[in-house]
Amino acid sequence: MTYKVGISKFTYTLLYGGKVAEKNIRKPLYPKLRQRLKELVARVQYQKKLAEENFDKYLRAMAELDNFRKRAAKEYLEREAEANRNLISKLLPVLDNFDRALEAAKNHQEKSEAFESFYQGIKLIDQQIHNILEAEGLKEFNSKGEEFDPSRHDALLVIETDEHEPNTVIDEIEKGFAYRGKVLRHARVTVSKRKASGEKGETAEEEDAPNEDEIETTGAS
Repeated sequence: MTYKVGISKFTYTLLYGGKVAEKNIRKPLYPKLRQRLKELVARVQYQKKLAEENFDKYLRAMAELDNFRKRAAKEYLEREAEANRNLISKLLPVLDNFDRALEAAKNHQEKSEAFESFYQGIKLIDQQIHNILEAEGLKEFNSKGEEFDPSRHDALLVIETDEHEPNTVIDEIEKGFAYRGKVLRHARVTVSKRKASGEKGETAEEEDAPNEDEIETTGAS
């Protein structure tokens, strides 16, 4: 008599189910993990690239901001200098009148005590104005005796003379001023010029020619 021993599904699962389940799990699990890992790596690389691009944009923005600040500061200083330049230029005739008044008062013959006090007060005011403008960058330049320079001088009169070298400033009619290294007002001057050669020839002929007395003496002899 033969007996068939049946093993229940539950028992079989307990005995062999672990290995079978492990084999069944391995097959779909590893490919999914690898795929997920690839996705994470790709995402990390993308985020890294995005971070580098954002950092580069940040550096560019900071550089542009710094350039803008420097440019704005430079433009502000230039506008301020131009405004000061225009204002000082309008004040120069006032300084000229002060100097003329002081020069006239200096040569005044009848000086009372009250007049002397008034003169010293005006002189002090003139000096204070000059000091303030010089502190802002105004500087007077001397032209007398220098070579004529069109960038600094305006020739109002040309005098033919042999006492000075040609193209030399003989006299200064109106002072010249520079503001922060740039000419603000040209000096108005008198310039020397060499005498024409014809005039020299005529002078030599006059010196060599005998005078009337010499002609009369020669005729009498």
